[in-house]
Amino acid sequence: MKTRELLLLLALTATTGMQAQRIKGSDTVLPIAQQTAERFMILNPSARVTVTGGGTGVGISALLDQTTDIAMASRAIKFSEKMKVKAAGEDLAEVPIAYDALAVVVHPSNPVKQLTRQQLEDIFRGKITNWQQVGGDDRKIVVYSRETSSGTYEFFKESVLKN
Repeated sequence: MKTRELLLLLALTATTGMQAQRIKGSDTVLPIAQQTAERFMILNPSARVTVTGGGTGVGISALLDQTTDIAMASRAIKFSEKMKVKAAGEDLAEVPIAYDALAVVVHPSNPVKQLTRQQLEDIFRGKITNWQQVGGDDRKIVVYSRETSSGTYEFFKESVLKN
């Protein structure tokens, strides 16, 4: 099982004295960020922190267009994103906050107990469409995945599908 870092992308701006902090991005990171923000506001009653999801891509885009202060990401920032930040004369830092695991599962009643990386790639690309093609019953494969704006989806695509 592949593991990956969950990254919290922090704009390198001073937060002291700011009225509110906006945090946006990865739905994977969302529960951690919400709990942390709630605790922070309890300890700092004058602080206001809003946390919303939408996916890693949404968070990074919001950070780049300055509609959020902190972007939550479940993948590393891309080179193209770093170049946009640099072109804007800004800086940012990637701060690991947790580690996550990625798993591909089939229903327990499915006789297929193991798939190769190549079989997974072929299933997700639509080359394999029936469980019988990988040693299972003659049944259509129904693929479920994260939204394309998800860092988890991008990680899967790059690491498992090699794309």
